[in-house]
This record gives sequence, structure tokens and C-alpha cells, in this order.
Amino acid sequence: MQTEKKANMLLILSIYRELAEEFLGSFTAEPKTEVVIGDFLVNFEVVAGDPSQDPTFAEQLAKADAIAIVVRFMDVLSLEKIKNIYRSLPDPLGIPLAIFMLRDKGEVDFKISCPSCGQKLWLRDTDITKRGRCPNCTKPFVILSQGDHLKSQLILPDKVEAFKVTRSNPESFQAALIKLFGGVPAGIKPTDLSVSDEALKNATVRIQLQNT
Repeated sequence: MQTEKKANMLLILSIYRELAEEFLGSFTAEPKTEVVIGDFLVNFEVVAGDPSQDPTFAEQLAKADAIAIVVRFMDVLSLEKIKNIYRSLPDPLGIPLAIFMLRDKGEVDFKISCPSCGQKLWLRDTDITKRGRCPNCTKPFVILSQGDHLKSQLILPDKVEAFKVTRSNPESFQAALIKLFGGVPAGIKPTDLSVSDEALKNATVRIQLQNT
């Protein structure tokens, strides 16, 4: 006998509502709408800004089956706000979590802040693993990918993935979300499996490169 599909709730967190709504818009125009993504039936909730200031956050978190933290830039101010979101989550979390980094089509660089002085810097994807020097404080550092930089700043465990998704390309969002749902052992339930809930809840400048 075929079991009725039960929707899984994805909680979307972002420091800016427009980013969360842009992420949501890749799947549906409205929160709470049930959408089929791969083998999963999913609905969405959005919490934007500082979760500690949102009176609905605890309730939304209790209902969540997975969490997506949606980010764009990683300068000092943005990173601090992203950290506040991450710090608001319980440890251990007990449900899948991933970072979704929004990039424009064809974008080949990204923005961070100098690890030493906070100067905003543009970095190219092709510069990853090279040693760079901040033009403001002159201190050198190894250039990490956008995802690795974010994970190091938040001290994220290895199991938390950072997906690079392309804006205006819903397929990239869906592929990452399917991986979030299905690729984590403690992940949320596929729609076609009859498994108990209890069992499943067990002023920016270009960086200077050093000559080698």
C-alpha cells in the first residue's frame, strides 16, 4: 500500500530577507507551499536577520527537518551577522545543515575581509591556494576558496557543506538541496520511504599576490 507523502520543512536563514526570498524563489513563490524536489516533498520557512530577535525562531527551528544558511558576501560585518545566525543554533543540531553561497552567472571572484585587519578584498577563484598579501596591513595569508573561508570563520564541522549556487539558475539550487537531503546519514526522509519520524530524528580593493 502506498503511503501518503509527508512534506519536510526546510528552514531558510539569512542575514538579509532579500537573499532568503531569492533562494526561496528558486523553488516556489510562497513559503509553506509543498514542492517536489527530486525524491523529496518540501516546504519552506524563512527567518531573516538575527534569529535571537525573531520571536518565531524557536518554533520554526523545532519544526525544521533541515536548515539552509544563505549568504552572498563575506566581509567583516556580513561574517559577524552570519556568525550570529550560526551561534543561535543548538549544538548538536541533530538535522542536516548546509551553507548556500549565491553567485552570479559567470562570476569568477568573491569578496572577503582580510583575516588580520578587516580590509575588504576581492579574490579570484583562480587565486585559491596561492599566498596573497593585504594591501592595507601588508600581512600575507593563504587564499582559501569562498566556502573554505566561510567554514574556517564559523569553525564548521566537515560534515557541513558549503554549496556554490548560481543565481537565476534553479537547477543549481535543486541539485545542492537534493544533496543536502539525501547525502547526510541523519538527513530528512525521502517521500517514497515509510520510516518512523522517531527513527529519522536519531571600499573594496583587489588583493596583491606574492611573487613565488
